[in-house]
Amino acid sequence: MISFANFILEKKLYIDVWHGSKTPFKLPFDESKIATTNDEGYSGRGFYFFGNENDVQYAVPRGYKRKFRLLLKNAYNLDKDDIFSADRDESIAFWKYRDEETLKLLKLGYDGAYRTLNGKLDEVCVFSYKKEGYDGNKKIQTIDGQDWVRI
Repeated sequence: MISFANFILEKKLYIDVWHGSKTPFKLPFDESKIATTNDEGYSGRGFYFFGNENDVQYAVPRGYKRKFRLLLKNAYNLDKDDIFSADRDESIAFWKYRDEETLKLLKLGYDGAYRTLNGKLDEVCVFSYKKEGYDGNKKIQTIDGQDWVRI
């Protein structure tokens, strides 16, 4: 299996990932649900995916999972510089800080962020900030034959 870092270095656009949900839903992803389920979005403002299918069950026990294909061209490597967890002004609410940092990265040409674990893709965030003109749904594709599966 090719690691996510190799996809970036080789300028490939596609990577298959998994998303979990308490209930199946129809696409597109709903931006109003960002940071409403597991945490505040520690990898940026957007839609979250796992590199490993088995990890979905830990985030969404007794939920549903589905495979997607991401079309990321330039994802930010949070392993090298975790700007969302770095020292920050604690007087600013995390969600506001997260949104500001995500917007900075979008303006620099990044379309998402990722983390790895033991050399394999762990988590990917596809940035989405519609009110600023960035729709993460344009980076997410369904895969023929894939549908929601009960965990």
